[in-house]
Amino acid sequence: MEQQSVCYPDEESKKATEKAMALLLHKDRTKRELIDKLRGAKFSDDAVAFALEYVISYGYIDDLRYARSYTDYHKTSKSKRQIRQKLKEKGISDDILADVFSEYLTEDGTDPEEVAIRALVEKRLRGVDVSALTYEEKQKQMRYLAGKGYPTDLIRRVFP
Repeated sequence: MEQQSVCYPDEESKKATEKAMALLLHKDRTKRELIDKLRGAKFSDDAVAFALEYVISYGYIDDLRYARSYTDYHKTSKSKRQIRQKLKEKGISDDILADVFSEYLTEDGTDPEEVAIRALVEKRLRGVDVSALTYEEKQKQMRYLAGKGYPTDLIRRVFP
């Protein structure tokens, strides 16, 4: 297999590209995260742009893939609101978020937020049955879940 040689515009662009590749070797990142890291390493905007173009051209960075992977990993432990907020902080666009959340179900078709609520309630109650809670205790748990960003209708399914 013949290896292509890259024609770098200058030495700084070469170092920025190598830094980008080293950063992506350890973990997947969003486009904005990579830009922030490279700028934090004091590379010029031109060098950052070249490095970014390089890693995108080889498919090493893909915000849609990142968002899908992040969502799949966290959807049974975090609310949609928490996931959406974290991805927005990482620079994922609204279009990508809309695409990712249009596919937001578990393999068996259930809502992952309901699964997450049930797991969180079970963990917080440590084996105590929901039906054994007093009205005040239920309200406290429901406020906690609402504060985490879970929709009220799903919370009420768990706390009848």
